[in-house]
Amino acid sequence: GKIFVTFVALILISYLDQKMKQANLYKSYTLHQMLDKLDVIECFEDAGHSLRIGELLDKQKKIYEALGVKMPTSSC
Repeated sequence: GKIFVTFVALILISYLDQKMKQANLYKSYTLHQMLDKLDVIECFEDAGHSLRIGELLDKQKKIYEALGVKMPTSSC
């Protein structure tokens, strides 16, 4: 089980590395720095309501756009 999880994580890291190279994000961030920037996005859940996403900063929006990933949105 542990080896499989490590294998899947390696695939994800390799994919992020490839996308960062294509988007020239290594000029501004390391892989670890980029993940740290995106890790601070908060998600709130209230009973009886949909998930709500906290504020997205401009730097976070630019990372999502550069990677070609749809930005998270609240679905209230």
